[in-house]
Amino acid sequence: MNENTMLKPALIGGVLLGILSALPLINYFNCICCAWVILGSVVAARLYVKESSTPVTLGRGVALGLLTGLIGTLVFALFSIPLFVMTNRTGIMEQLKQTIAQMPNLPPETRDAVESLASQGNITAVIYVIGFFFMLVVNCLVAMIGGAIGVAIFEKRKSGGAPSEPPQIPPPPPADLPPPLPPTDPAA
Repeated sequence: MNENTMLKPALIGGVLLGILSALPLINYFNCICCAWVILGSVVAARLYVKESSTPVTLGRGVALGLLTGLIGTLVFALFSIPLFVMTNRTGIMEQLKQTIAQMPNLPPETRDAVESLASQGNITAVIYVIGFFFMLVVNCLVAMIGGAIGVAIFEKRKSGGAPSEPPQIPPPPPADLPPPLPPTDPAA
């Protein structure tokens, strides 16, 4: 099975993973063992096993999970950017300033550094980019586990390496026959 047939299930599972992870309130199910990430990769594994004409190995499931996690994180980023902009125009900076104001033992140098970062306005983009790369790593790792789980659940066919029946062993000779004669040496 080539990678072209792996792309369609990974796209479907990745889009499912990305959209469900980006939607407000629904995205909290990812707090339960990365539920949407595992669901997306298990769905991709199910579709891949169903389309495959040969048995799918766990290694293929892991590779499919990696691709699904990558696609899902990209879809998440594309869907969450507009949602992030609509819901958090200045929310993060205001929360950061309020948190700093509530810390009485914070050194003045640290307070000045954080306030200067907050006043620049680029900190939101930096936080988003760092969060994206963190999520990319986590989603890919968890999706690889989900792809392996999906293959283990849905692949019921035997692999091509092992025969389906044990080899037939010839029955032993009857006990009432005399032992075979030793071979004769023609040179003697």
